[in-house]
Amino acid sequence: MSARQEAEPDTLDEENPLKEHLALQWSRQAGASFPKVWVGHLEGDERGVFAKVPIAAGEEVLRVPRACLVTLDVARASDIGRLIDAHAPDTSEECHLAAFLLQEKEREDSAWKPYLDVLPQSFPHLPLFFDAQELSLLQGSSALREVARWKEMLLARYATLAQRVPGFARFTPDAYLWAQHVLISRTFGLTFAGKLTRCFVPVADMLNHRASPRLVWGNAEDGEAFVLVAQEPVAAGEELHISYGIKPSYRFLLSYGFVPEDNPDDTLVLYLGVPEDAVEAEAKRELLALAAPTSRRRFEVPLHYGHTATVAMFSFLRVACANARELARLAEEAREEQGLGEVPPLSSETEERVFRYLHEACDARLAGFETTLEEDERLLQEADLSRNARNCLLLRRGEKRLLHAYAGLARAFLPALSLTPPGPAVGG
Repeated sequence: MSARQEAEPDTLDEENPLKEHLALQWSRQAGASFPKVWVGHLEGDERGVFAKVPIAAGEEVLRVPRACLVTLDVARASDIGRLIDAHAPDTSEECHLAAFLLQEKEREDSAWKPYLDVLPQSFPHLPLFFDAQELSLLQGSSALREVARWKEMLLARYATLAQRVPGFARFTPDAYLWAQHVLISRTFGLTFAGKLTRCFVPVADMLNHRASPRLVWGNAEDGEAFVLVAQEPVAAGEELHISYGIKPSYRFLLSYGFVPEDNPDDTLVLYLGVPEDAVEAEAKRELLALAAPTSRRRFEVPLHYGHTATVAMFSFLRVACANARELARLAEEAREEQGLGEVPPLSSETEERVFRYLHEACDARLAGFETTLEEDERLLQEADLSRNARNCLLLRRGEKRLLHAYAGLARAFLPALSLTPPGPAVGG
């Protein structure tokens, strides 16, 4: 996407130009240095950071000193931070940072006001803030459950703070959700005094994501600043990017409001339990630490059979599908080892049940979508989609690809065990 033409190379010429200019000016006055870059608007409401002049490999692009950073120490030393430490000391650092944002946002004389004024005022591209019609585009996706889990956790944090911290209830739940999503989408992990902490970094938080960026960020050599360094040459006018990390697609959508077109690090979320009609079902649930017949365990697996998460899922399934003799042996081993570790294949018969269970679980998930994989592929190529709709379809497509892949894995393994393979997966 192309940036709009700028009247000044380090300011925005249209939307909120004064606020943008003041934020950049404030950053410089606090010691930040970024002489070779400017901030511009992309298409829509997004901002980006661009090279003013050619930048050489190894060259420092941005330096933001600790005086500009909102760290956990800054948040804890504030009025609201001291109240949290006094009345709710067991809360997370995320609570301190979110509360600090809310406190400073309501203060007209806040030293951080120029920075706070250019933060997003809303997050319409994050699923937690979708309307019912947009959420319906995720029907069948595990992302719906993830959104509900995430919202429940954040509101529980808010309820704890509102109940225990004097005066915190003046902030509304919606305001707290806003602050948490500023935190999620705009913080960096830096190490100070040997401790990793999340912090806000002005200017740097306007950089967009690329899986293989030309820039890397981290601590300065003296540990007293955030620095951004070019790994490769960058041409004048080119947009600068950083990596937001290796994440599955649903995390990109929940945290940043976009889904990569093709994400090699995507994962599949499955919730698995012990079938009620399984042999020794109650004993299996006890061994697997499942509280009730309806209890499920969450697995997040890549398409990599040897991955730790995938090994854990197959270990779970082997216990869930074990016969009585195998279960007794596993229970004895768990007592001796003080826990149930990796479970290798137990027998060809049990392995058949494992792969049939997996195949049926993938079938059930695919049947929960209102469209097939092929239909989603066609919509992505042919339909005129809004940004949110396109992201939802990209997410659905990625899940369906993984579901088909795991169903295909089951069909491939069963003949190798001299068994009759199941039929084709539901959903095309």
